[in-house]
Amino acid sequence: MGADISKAVQQLLEARRSGVQVQPPFALPDRAAVYAIQDEVARAIGPVAGWKVGARTPTAEPNPAPLLAGALVRSPATFDGKAMHMIGVEIEISFHIVKDIAARDRPVGRDEALDAVGDAFVGMEVVDTRLADFKSADPEWLLADNQMNQALVVGDSIEGWKSLDWAGLQVTLTIDGRVEVDQKGGLGAVDPVRPLVWMIDHAVRRRGGLRAGQAITTGSWTGLRYYPPGTRARGAFVGLGSVEARF
Repeated sequence: MGADISKAVQQLLEARRSGVQVQPPFALPDRAAVYAIQDEVARAIGPVAGWKVGARTPTAEPNPAPLLAGALVRSPATFDGKAMHMIGVEIEISFHIVKDIAARDRPVGRDEALDAVGDAFVGMEVVDTRLADFKSADPEWLLADNQMNQALVVGDSIEGWKSLDWAGLQVTLTIDGRVEVDQKGGLGAVDPVRPLVWMIDHAVRRRGGLRAGQAITTGSWTGLRYYPPGTRARGAFVGLGSVEARF
């Protein structure tokens, strides 16, 4: 399996370099293989910029993936949409990490985890994939390809996030000046702090630790929506802030 992991890593790195998508080369046997691929790709590209984590329900096991070096981009951001295989947009609540927690075996409790978190911010995850025929691919391969992350756009800071009524937040997504989403709630996990705390513990116990300057984004409130090159996207949490990108 070690040789298979190395081959997969090289194929994903080449796909990132060349822009040519690849077919998943073998069946992934377990989550350890997924994490091994993620870690080796990240190691080849540079220091991890942060993490994305999502949970389909308030009690579901979260799925983690690295945000690779260079993935954090300030709003308003500009991307070359014509160079992307797809332009996926998700509006999220994300968090800045302000304190290191070194790798260790002992679990990270909620209080210690939140002590390492600074502000929340309005995030826009930009999604693309290195995998051919991604819609028919094993979901574990999508996770191995960093759950299709391309970038995380860093929008307005949310200072008083610890007192927010998460389920009651109003989120909007505006495309080319037209409102496509205007709804209350929408995050599968409902409370983004649960996957945030889970991700911090996971990073410390299984992924080499947590570093100040990293960011953690906690899942889409608007679903994954696809758009053509030339699109202008703006996401907002009403009364809290916004984030913008052009493709």
